[in-house]
Amino acid sequence: MPTPSESRLTRVAVAVVLILAPVAVFWRPGLPFFFIRDDWTALIQMSASSWGRYLTTPDGEQWFPVFHLIFYPLVAWAGERYGLLLLLNCLGIGLGAYLVFLFLRRWFALPLSAAAALLYSLAAAHHALAWNAFYLCYLLSLIFFLVALLLTDSYGRQPSGGKVCGIALCAWLSILSHNYTLSGVWALPLYLLCLDGPRRVRSALILSAALGAVYVMFTLGYFAFAGLPALTSHNQSILSRLPGPRYAVHMFYGAILSPFLYIFWGHNHFPVWTYVAASLVLGGCLAVIWSLGEARDRRLALWAASVNLLPFVLVSLARYHRAVTQAFVARYAIFTLLGAGLVAALAWSLLARRWRQTWWFRGGTVLLVAAILAGQGLALPLWQRRYLEMSRTAAACYRQLTAAPTPDVIPPEAFSSFCPTAHPQLSPAQAQAIRQFLQGLPQVAE
Repeated sequence: MPTPSESRLTRVAVAVVLILAPVAVFWRPGLPFFFIRDDWTALIQMSASSWGRYLTTPDGEQWFPVFHLIFYPLVAWAGERYGLLLLLNCLGIGLGAYLVFLFLRRWFALPLSAAAALLYSLAAAHHALAWNAFYLCYLLSLIFFLVALLLTDSYGRQPSGGKVCGIALCAWLSILSHNYTLSGVWALPLYLLCLDGPRRVRSALILSAALGAVYVMFTLGYFAFAGLPALTSHNQSILSRLPGPRYAVHMFYGAILSPFLYIFWGHNHFPVWTYVAASLVLGGCLAVIWSLGEARDRRLALWAASVNLLPFVLVSLARYHRAVTQAFVARYAIFTLLGAGLVAALAWSLLARRWRQTWWFRGGTVLLVAAILAGQGLALPLWQRRYLEMSRTAAACYRQLTAAPTPDVIPPEAFSSFCPTAHPQLSPAQAQAIRQFLQGLPQVAE
């Protein structure tokens, strides 16, 4: 066992590597990234209202005031220096990876925990968050959820009322950063059932009651500031249509299959070989855990599945009637890779107990890691080129549309073709308001 000082030094070194790795992989000062996709919806809202009003404004069916609280001043500070926002996202990915490491360390030895967290940190699927400033909301939601998870682990081992309050607070902040974890936070009391001890059921019930209070607060806030019009803004039939088999298929693809595909590739256009590799690894991990693992190991594997499945109870409900590719959206991988990585690390540790010294186990591990790194490395440049293309198009349109001294002299047809690969389309007045907001200029009176 390492001494306490060695342990601290090791963890500092691991933290530095994990936090800076996404910066080295995804961020370059000279890359001309610019606002794309959902960024424009946020910019329209920011430029049309004050910080206080923007704080409680829904974004489609989502209502996440904590994200708005943080994102508004960040965009106002960065202005058109989009690279600063992307740098913060890269650091956020790294911080999330370090929190993943701290959680894995509760179950596995330091080398396995650090290696799994490093692979998570370098996953090319994170490009969806690293190159889109608006997706800071997912990062904030993940970070608060992981802090809540670490507190839950500590609470399960040594219960206290203060920890329950801390868990509830972090779960609340996670939901208010992005509603993705609205149903996912129930994985926290389920986690307590994975731990040993006679008080685990009682602790899970206490934590469930605290999360119920969080649900009540969120529901009151949602219907006060967003309401049914927001809930049905993108999903008009969500309250009138019962989900069918496509709903279950969407959940399976998004929560179970997708993350194992992302282990070997970086986006939702997967080569055939990734389906083969992902299916073999998924099936092999489950077989190993159920044949070699103890009851505690099986409970942990089931909990890992719940971490991935629970958020998709609502995500799939809102998306299953669209194209099936919606289940493979890359931004979800920042959450689902946690469950997939936990299952893979658990299976590897069980195999290592018996066959660590065999040549075939060592060679197989090297080949598997090499395939993972090769897939991540080959996928990343493809999508970097795509994002750069979208960014250049958006930047060219934005500068053209805001170059005129008044919006009246900008041809209306220019706005109808504004950044066809991004959304939304802007009106002349909105384009000018965004320019003033990003450049810190006083608003022109209407």
